Amino acid sequence: MPGCPVQTRSSCVAGLKKNLQGALARTPLKREEIPGVYCSTGKATCTDLDPSQQCQCGSCSVFAEYNLSSGKPAGYYCRDGAQLKG
Repeated sequence: MPGCPVQTRSSCVAGLKKNLQGALARTPLKREEIPGVYCSTGKATCTDLDPSQQCQCGSCSVFAEYNLSSGKPAGYYCRDGAQLKG
């Protein structure tokens, strides 16, 4: 997500953004090469995100369309990945 405060200081995200054109040219897309949407499918690939910053995901139409707020635990889905009931 452009301007996401959680990603602002991430060198990992900065590197992914530099290589975005190449990543988008490949089929199939690899979520770990795309900054911003990787976390909609589970735990974030980048480990240097700052979860203490305000997340803007709730205002994203994709977040609402795919009901990503229902991820468990909801507030830390991207950082910790999905928590499956066992």
